[in-house]
Amino acid sequence: MKIREATINDLNNGLLKVFIEGYRYHQKGRPDIFANLSDEDLKEDLIKQFENLSILVIIDNDIIIGYLAYKIKEKHVKKLDVDQLIITEKYRRKGLGKALMNEAKDIALKNNCDRIELNCWTFNEEAITMYPPQKIPSVLSAAVPV
Repeated sequence: MKIREATINDLNNGLLKVFIEGYRYHQKGRPDIFANLSDEDLKEDLIKQFENLSILVIIDNDIIIGYLAYKIKEKHVKKLDVDQLIITEKYRRKGLGKALMNEAKDIALKNNCDRIELNCWTFNEEAITMYPPQKIPSVLSAAVPV
């Protein structure tokens, strides 16, 4: 397994497929928030994310099987904010999410960040069980529809 920064050229090397898989998973869990977008619309969304986020990819046999999207922010404290962490279903529960989080931790340390922050949907039980061993405290946030 290899971890590196993603480039726009990775869209056709598995990144788009993993992104769509992750989006569909979230859409199934929260259809009230994640619209039923076409794969083409999701491709455009991912392309736009390259403007605002840094993306790490994890690769097996030259194919992207997961990614972590993040941004370093500085308001009150400097932090690395994990926006998305997706591992394709076939490769889950093999320590790849942990490997990406460890790489994010290294990046945070190199950038003098005080902490790493992330959010996780309550329906995403697999992710919730992954985070405690990473020493990430449980935090729940809620959005109330108006």
